Amino acid sequence: MKVKTFVCNEYFSCNVFVCSDERGTFIVDAGYYEPEIEEYLKTVPPVQFIIQTHCHFDHIMGLNELIKKYPEIKVYCHKEEIELAKDPRKNGSVLMAAPYIADCDFVPLGEGKNKIGDFEFELIHTPGHTKGSCMYYFADEKMLFTGDTIIGPSIGRTDLPTGSEADIYSSLEKIKKTGFSDDIKCFFGHGSAYSFADLRSFNPYIS
Repeated sequence: MKVKTFVCNEYFSCNVFVCSDERGTFIVDAGYYEPEIEEYLKTVPPVQFIIQTHCHFDHIMGLNELIKKYPEIKVYCHKEEIELAKDPRKNGSVLMAAPYIADCDFVPLGEGKNKIGDFEFELIHTPGHTKGSCMYYFADEKMLFTGDTIIGPSIGRTDLPTGSEADIYSSLEKIKKTGFSDDIKCFFGHGSAYSFADLRSFNPYIS
């Protein structure tokens, strides 16, 4: 599976991942939607769905434009996260003086194995950054999308609405017990991707 990374330079350098192969295309975290993404989408199979690791504003501010352009696309997130997408105070957009509400119907996902179209993945609920924060693990592709639970050598902040320091440390213990192999490629909500082996060597929270 090919993963093309786009970086929003306006709002905290959030990563938008466009993932595609012969089965189709999906997006992880629609943080923005600009011509560079639109042009790239013309070169890959049609987008089937969007999955959100969480719904802070910098990860959802492309949703409305994407859904307007492609109304057939379905948007998924953990069931505990939907309220953030609909509440500018909780998703943090009011702090930027640009209140944002995601104008789409979210399909709620629960923890465990999921299948959307021909794509199979595991949702790992990792509350702490927000109460519905999660990671998506594609075992066959050896890919892990961490959102802002883990951000390279660090972890996500816990001082925003629905965040919890106690929860994120519990989530980190959960991650350490998953037994991820060293060759899994980790894609973070911010920053460059690298292997789980490198992650363990650089990140003291899961080493």
